[in-house]
Amino acid sequence: MTLTDLTSLLDRYAAGELSLAALQEQFAVVLAADPLDVEESDATPWNDGHEETRLCWRLIYRFDTETEDDEAARRLAGRVVRCLARTADAGTTYELLPILVDQERLCAIVRKHRAGIISRTGFLNVLAASGYPSHVKLWLQHAPPDALDRLCAMLDAEAYHLVATSFERPPR
Repeated sequence: MTLTDLTSLLDRYAAGELSLAALQEQFAVVLAADPLDVEESDATPWNDGHEETRLCWRLIYRFDTETEDDEAARRLAGRVVRCLARTADAGTTYELLPILVDQERLCAIVRKHRAGIISRTGFLNVLAASGYPSHVKLWLQHAPPDALDRLCAMLDAEAYHLVATSFERPPR
């Protein structure tokens, strides 16, 4: 299964055209065909398209272990598809995946932090335990309130290419 194939399946799942069980059935074939012994594995996808391969496998495992066929899982699938389309880069989408998974919660925490409900220490504790890439954590730790608001606006608008670009420079 290629990343393009997987993206198509996730798009259909997000649109409600596939059930979670049907999506996972597609993964069963791929997972069964993957030898567990590294010496038996084909290294070509990892040598020629490692970012696409890494994202593809991460998404397969993410949705294969999903237990709830609910709106949250469908929203995530749609976000992944749109992130990949808007960034046009598997590596960037892979890097943003923890943010995509946690998007609503992150922005709710930012709003509560901005309203004074969550202290700076509480905000930093959330970031420390978040699983975000280290440079994203650093950016969030140093982001002024307006930058956090802009980040959440970009996430709400699914402007993932702008989110990725924002994390590449100091917050202001």
